[in-house]
This record gives sequence, C-alpha cells and structure tokens, in this order.
Amino acid sequence: MLIALSIGLIIGFLSCIPIGPVNVWVVNTLIKRDFNSAFAIALGGCLMDFIYFMIVLTGLSFLHFSPKIILFFKIVGVVFLFLFGLKELIVKTRNFNLDEHSETNKTTLIGFFLLGVVIYSSNPALIVSMSALAAAIKSWNLFNYNLRSYLSLSIGISLGSAFWFYLLLRIVKKYENKIPERFYANFSRVCGVLIVIISLYMAFKVYKENFA
Repeated sequence: MLIALSIGLIIGFLSCIPIGPVNVWVVNTLIKRDFNSAFAIALGGCLMDFIYFMIVLTGLSFLHFSPKIILFFKIVGVVFLFLFGLKELIVKTRNFNLDEHSETNKTTLIGFFLLGVVIYSSNPALIVSMSALAAAIKSWNLFNYNLRSYLSLSIGISLGSAFWFYLLLRIVKKYENKIPERFYANFSRVCGVLIVIISLYMAFKVYKENFA
C-alpha cells in the first residue's frame, strides 16, 4: 500500500505541472478572487482524479456508455471550455481590489469546488490519458494489484495533485502584491486565450477520433 501511495503522490504531482484548463482557471481565480476559492476549484479536480483513476483501474463495467453518448459529452465539454475562455476575452476589465461586499462572496466555496469538477470532467481526452497511465503503472509490476492497492494509488494521485496546486497557489500568492494591476487584466485575457486554444485542440482531437 505504501509503495502504491508513494507512486500515486509522485505521478499526481508531476501530471498536474503541464498547463491545462484546471491550472489556468485556478491561477486566474486566485488573481481575481482569493486563495480559498482557487484551491476549492483545484480540490474539485483532485476529486475527479481519484474517481476517474479508480474507475479505470477497477474497470467498473456498469459505467459503460454507448459511443454516441460519449461523443455527446465530449462535444459538450469542448463547447463549455470554449465559451468560458471566450468570456474571459470579451468581458470588461475588472477591478481586482475586491472588498468584502464584492462579487467574491457571491459564489460559495462549494460552487467553486463544483466548478473544478465540471472543468476537469469537460476534458474529452481524460479517460484516454488515464487509461494509458494506468496501463503503464500496471506494466511496472511494483506492487500487488488489488482493490487496496488501487485505492492507495488513486488517493496518492489525488493528494499529489492537491499538493501541486497548493504549491502553485502559494508561489503566485507570495508575489501577488508585487505585480501591477494591469498585469492581472492582461493575465485574465491570456488565460482566456489559453482556454480557447485548449478547447480548439480538444475539438480537433474529437473530430479526428470520430469523423476523420
């Protein structure tokens, strides 16, 4: 169990480093709102790390969906990311010096947590990447493959992801006051561009896998 947990911690941490929708959204939320809201989004993604990896490892047959339903959810995910990225590009520049009565308090931490779940789940390549990662880990033969090991590995991956996001947010928060407010507005737009690019890439992947 300890070996599986340790491997999960390392993989979970390293797999979150590349820029993706959750990374972009988490940092953008920290800049526009606060640490707790941003980390709540990250925890939503970490929960989905655990759930998806457990599903892939245990191969739960009752969660089988028809190809048409899977394609539908992939398209919905792409559209979701594209529209949210577009929103960051077209909305007016916000004042980032939010007071206690500002929009920061309009969304609860549970709301941000659920947003993290939705953003993470909207990635159409998630199951493919998780399946490939699970297959690679199984090929290493580093521990006994049973339900307890799968649980430990999945928990480790989730905790590793959470640690990466916590570290990322602490670094950004540390230098937050040294960054001019104009940078925040520009960063928000850059985030929008990145999210749109990611959504277009996902759309290309969906098209290539299903229509090419």
